Amino acid sequence: MAQHRFDPNFTQNVIDAIGPKCEPRMREVMSAFIRHLHDFTREVELTVDEWMMGVKFVNTIGQISDSKRNEGQRMSDILGLESCVHPPSFPFPPFF
Repeated sequence: MAQHRFDPNFTQNVIDAIGPKCEPRMREVMSAFIRHLHDFTREVELTVDEWMMGVKFVNTIGQISDSKRNEGQRMSDILGLESCVHPPSFPFPPFF
């Protein structure tokens, strides 16, 4: 039997490390996020260089953001996350 490259308990161990004061909904969201992120990493067999490129990208987003320019939100929009959370067909609240 071939040895699996990934520890089958690793993801659950990370989820179990979420602190006891975490709100139930945040625990649910973060647990799902961790599972999906780990599954993605295994699916594409992410390399250290690719991971570091992603870390640098996220760092750059933070560095160029300021009180008038939120690059994190812009990336969320570019990736389609904003539309998944708040679909265009859903009526927007009035701005005024």
